[in-house]
Amino acid sequence: MHYINKLAYYLVIILIILSINFFLPRAMPGDPLAYVLGENPDMPIRMTEEEREMKLAEYGLDKPLPEQYVDYMIKLSKGDLGHSIYYKNPVMDEILIRLKWTLLLTGTATVIYMPLGIFLGAESAWARGKKKDTLSLITILTVSSFPSFVLGTLFVIFFAFKLGLFPLGCANTIGATYANPLEEALDILHHLILPVATLIIAHIGGTYLLMRNSMLSVIGADYILSARAKGLSERYILNRHAIRNALLPIVTMAALTIGFMTVGTIFVEKVFAYPGIGLLLYDSVLRRDYPLIQGIFLFISIFVVLANFIADMAYVWLDPRVSDE
Repeated sequence: MHYINKLAYYLVIILIILSINFFLPRAMPGDPLAYVLGENPDMPIRMTEEEREMKLAEYGLDKPLPEQYVDYMIKLSKGDLGHSIYYKNPVMDEILIRLKWTLLLTGTATVIYMPLGIFLGAESAWARGKKKDTLSLITILTVSSFPSFVLGTLFVIFFAFKLGLFPLGCANTIGATYANPLEEALDILHHLILPVATLIIAHIGGTYLLMRNSMLSVIGADYILSARAKGLSERYILNRHAIRNALLPIVTMAALTIGFMTVGTIFVEKVFAYPGIGLLLYDSVLRRDYPLIQGIFLFISIFVVLANFIADMAYVWLDPRVSDE
């Protein structure tokens, strides 16, 4: 019953999101046809009134908003996200081309910073008040206080421009030919290091602090005292008792972070010219490309909702009492 209720709840959330997703881009100021010819993104195109009406009719923007909304929902029910006004390609194709790069970037960063933040937070809390705790707290809070675009800019200036250790941007070397798949993978990895490092440093602080605070709340619990009274080792108590019970708030934060990291990569992808969803969303907003904005927001929203649904299910595994509520 718990699973059915949660599924129904998330379906309602998705329906609300779909409606907001339609109206929000249309509330922005600007002309969605300004860059319709796609020749120069910095120079909006001038059209005659007749050409403008034809283009509006082509994209269904000449209809009243309620009719546009109905058409939007009907197309969505058929899996049709429409065509990009600027790129003149199906929205789904444009998103899928960029999605792999964002998933690679955010996935790699999350797989590294989440376990690392949990480990450092747990170790810091277990050594509360000692030098190890103080040093970890000061160091992580200091480096994580920088916004991601500032960190990214500093990395580009020092490691890419000054030292020449890494490429200035992009996901791989443009126009390069590779002798084998390994060479291509190494090139992609070389371009990936700086943006991944930026995301790790920018996000590890939140995971570290939450895990540290959560651990501090369970350290004095009765079951921890009982485990110590039994003569169990501190490492065993930490790994088998304390960490698992401190993970519940981390699961919620992880779901939110993983979902919203897609949006959070906008600045990182812009700084490194990384061709992912974030950079595509940035460009589509500038060009008022309604179908593309709607498609990207839809993907992000579903990703966030799915991450939270998985978190709810993980709650039941971590604490079976949740299913009885």
